[in-house]
Amino acid sequence: MDTLAGATFPRAARLLESAAFTRALKSRPWRGRYLWVYRRPMVPMNGEAPHARLGMMVGKRQARTAVLRNAIKRRLREQFRLRRHALPAVDYMVRLTAVVSLAELDGIVAEWLGALEHDLRKSGATAIPQATTVTSGAVA
Repeated sequence: MDTLAGATFPRAARLLESAAFTRALKSRPWRGRYLWVYRRPMVPMNGEAPHARLGMMVGKRQARTAVLRNAIKRRLREQFRLRRHALPAVDYMVRLTAVVSLAELDGIVAEWLGALEHDLRKSGATAIPQATTVTSGAVA
């Protein structure tokens, strides 16, 4: 049986409120070529258990077409979903900062994976889940 079969991305794993976005954006970002990744310890609300959550900002100025914006968000969300249970209880805000094309999609995902794997190593996770990535050719 696949060890990642139970990986889900429920509503509780998303940053939905503007206050959560603002709180995450007040932290100092990790800056890469394509992405800025903001990390802030999760503040549990209404007695919920602490867990990793994800918010994304992918604007029209950086990714001109809706197809590209959706492909970026889908690929980043998938990598987060596969690693979510091993990640520390942190709110992640991912912001696309460079103007990109479909050809750069794999580089964006690789940069995001580097940030997630850094957090997994830092948190002391015993095993980093290995996930297969879908090639960008399937998006066009």
